[in-house]
Amino acid sequence: MLAIYFPVAVYLHYSYVPKPDPPKAATLAGPFRKLDNKAYQALMPGLDGLADFDSAPTRSTVTVFENGRQLGPAHSLKTIADGSYSHRRGSGIIFSASDNSDPNTNGRTYSLTWQ
Repeated sequence: MLAIYFPVAVYLHYSYVPKPDPPKAATLAGPFRKLDNKAYQALMPGLDGLADFDSAPTRSTVTVFENGRQLGPAHSLKTIADGSYSHRRGSGIIFSASDNSDPNTNGRTYSLTWQ
């Protein structure tokens, strides 16, 4: 019995991979600060530790959703429009609605997930 138990125990010990934690989620609550014609800002100081920065421009694991549909592309640096967004350290979430409308008045719900 011991001749079977120990090899199986050793194998299971080194082959076990725990399930990853489920993503965390939050609703982006307005009013959102207007930055230009299409870009709006949602401050999320609690997520600053996950944000992109100069030497890690794609570090953020934040995904933004509009009425449950994923927006993107993420990590946009220059122009925020047509649903793109950016999560930069010290700036919060900078995003645009999928149709470039004002997220404060378009009646849609904005949410995000992160790991």
